[in-house]
Amino acid sequence: MQKEMLDAFVEELNLIRSELMSITNEQMKLKTMNKELFAKYGQAIDRIYGTAMTLGFNDLGKYCKAMKDVCYMCSQYTHEVGQKKVLRMMIECNDVLAKIPDCIYKIEEFKKFSRIFLVEVTKAERLGKIEFSSITRKSCA
Repeated sequence: MQKEMLDAFVEELNLIRSELMSITNEQMKLKTMNKELFAKYGQAIDRIYGTAMTLGFNDLGKYCKAMKDVCYMCSQYTHEVGQKKVLRMMIECNDVLAKIPDCIYKIEEFKKFSRIFLVEVTKAERLGKIEFSSITRKSCA
């Protein structure tokens, strides 16, 4: 893959990650969860999902899609227990995304994240089935 494309992706990833961290920090400061912030997080991570899949980073793309889906479902949800679980996943996602730019140029190093992506996708899917079983919309309204 061309270095210019990877450079652009890393730049986009850093910008969006900064936005994601801002959303997460804002949510953590509130006494009650703001459902709109979950939708906002889902919209932002959807941009990483699209680029990752286009560039062939499929595991990263699947992870971002799982986060997008669970955040959108959470934006339609009112029970605080489920919202707090998603918020913890958002914090973990921010941490994972912080490590990606350093290894995106080294395929073997990037492959080490496959297990993390798989575990997190499974967690998001399980949460979607258990906590958000009555919610079917996984996209922004």
